[in-house]
Amino acid sequence: MKLYRSFLFIILSCSFFCNYAIAGKYTGNSYLISAEEKQKKTADELKQQFRMFSSYIRSGYTGYRITYRTTDGSGQQITASGALFIPDSGRSFPLLNYNHGTIFPSKESTAPSYLQTGFELMIGKLFASAGYIVAMPDYAGYGAAKNSSHPYGAYHVIAVNCTDMLYAVKEFCASHSIGLSGKNFFSGWSEGAAVALATVKKLQDDQSSIQATASVLNAGPYYTSGFTDHVLNAKGDLKYINSYAWVLATYNRIYDINKPLNYYFNDAVASEIEKNPEAKITHDPSLVFKKSFVDSYLAGNETTLKKAMELNDLWNWKPTSPIVFCHGDKDDYVPIFNSEKAYEAMKESGCMVTLRVLKGQTHGSGVYSFLMEAFKTFEESK
Repeated sequence: MKLYRSFLFIILSCSFFCNYAIAGKYTGNSYLISAEEKQKKTADELKQQFRMFSSYIRSGYTGYRITYRTTDGSGQQITASGALFIPDSGRSFPLLNYNHGTIFPSKESTAPSYLQTGFELMIGKLFASAGYIVAMPDYAGYGAAKNSSHPYGAYHVIAVNCTDMLYAVKEFCASHSIGLSGKNFFSGWSEGAAVALATVKKLQDDQSSIQATASVLNAGPYYTSGFTDHVLNAKGDLKYINSYAWVLATYNRIYDINKPLNYYFNDAVASEIEKNPEAKITHDPSLVFKKSFVDSYLAGNETTLKKAMELNDLWNWKPTSPIVFCHGDKDDYVPIFNSEKAYEAMKESGCMVTLRVLKGQTHGSGVYSFLMEAFKTFEESK
């Protein structure tokens, strides 16, 4: 009976005092809510699937969909989700935070936590097979937080979702006795590149226990204020004008400017964009943006909006870890001047920064070169 009572006391004590996992639900954590195993792959399976990268593949992985606590663009607490890949061999692992590019609402099912298909999800799988724990947040607006509005272009806001996921991943690893080496890497493409850079900045500013070891970023909009001037001054068609309009509408909401959309856009366009950021609209900026708004902004009169744009500039700070900017010189979605601006400013301030110009490459075609640069940089530093 004494043995039984002792055993019962131990069980009850652990239930009350310890962080524990029951059916994937976690208690006693500040961030992590749940983790659901969704996928397992062996090294042999991955080598067959990714023949071009077989030399980097050292192990299989287990893929999880995790949920965690974070906040949305208005500061309200939400439950967010992301994909987490854990290598199946090794004792202590470096951590990679990879952040995805633009996902329009109709493609919400391609967010990382669904662990479906997609080139960027493949990047996460490849790095996991190379021995990295990989954290891929969905962001507000996707996955478990799909009922929240995505703060598109508000990179410092999205960075909160990323840092909170990283803290949730640390809690997951502690719960399962998974070792972290202390080497932390950051990467992303397009929107995700800016999000990754904003995440590195936030962790540095917060003096977090998670600090960047190195970052490799591809084709990101780091110069938001200059990019806005570029779009509003454009004379010819802009193929990706829906993205630019979505950023403007988001800033109007996120930063409590709250003007009617037909203040910024011509009436026919405003009514379409209000219903759907993917609406089929003309690519002619003179027919999209209202002339009175364009003139006022370029004259310096839209001070609140201008400050919001400048708040999301990511070129004007001093990172303490190495950063490699990759960018195609034929990119007509996010022009290369974004990376050039960040590189020149950071180099001038004495940062460890490199610019890899991908000659002849567009926004999408340079991804392979970017991926090779990321593998090279991270492997040398891990």
